[in-house]
Amino acid sequence: MNHTLNMNFKTALALLMIGPAVLMADDWKNALQESLRGKYELTKTGLDRIRITKPGTVLVIQASGVSGDLATDMTFLNNKVIDGKVAQAGGFAAAMQDKKTSRIFKPGEKAYVFKIDVKKNAVEYFLISCDTFDVNLKGSTRQTRYKSLLTFEFPEGSLEGATVETIKKTVDAVIVPEDEAKAASTKTVELGQTQDQVKAALGSPDKIVNLGAKTIFVYKDMKVVFQDGKVSDVQ
Repeated sequence: MNHTLNMNFKTALALLMIGPAVLMADDWKNALQESLRGKYELTKTGLDRIRITKPGTVLVIQASGVSGDLATDMTFLNNKVIDGKVAQAGGFAAAMQDKKTSRIFKPGEKAYVFKIDVKKNAVEYFLISCDTFDVNLKGSTRQTRYKSLLTFEFPEGSLEGATVETIKKTVDAVIVPEDEAKAASTKTVELGQTQDQVKAALGSPDKIVNLGAKTIFVYKDMKVVFQDGKVSDVQ
């Protein structure tokens, strides 16, 4: 009897010691998860995932190959993202992603994020489409949204010391907040800018005209004039 009590006591003591250790091991994941969630306003939905009860940050799909399935489905199509590219599923997963009710999000389409989870070597973004779509179910056409899971995979052990900015840069290659996408697409040229600064904003010109101290970058819809290497006029 005493032997049994002694064993139970040791077991309970061991569990008490292991518990805090497990919690401490997960501290970095919890902290990173909260920091990432703080970068977005998470969307709230009804139980069927069709009704949006509180819209959050709008994300623009940047990459090709993101699969989604009906918002009302019990499961999620898992899109693994490796090195900024959406990996193509194989085997049973490929068959699942080829369901008649699934669809591929097009680059430029918009979605909300309603959940972000951090795993040991991955960060998961749960998305729901901003738009609703007609879908035919059992002969009846109804409006629905599509949901998707993006799993951003990282090398073993790299997430524990990663910064939110580093992770978000990886995520932004696939889904980026709409306001950031608009800001990035705004192309401006200012007086005094160098040729390299103009190329960074507008890309390489279609033609370059060299006139000694004056240089002209010819683009499809404008001409940028440089005097001694600096922007002096835009036509």
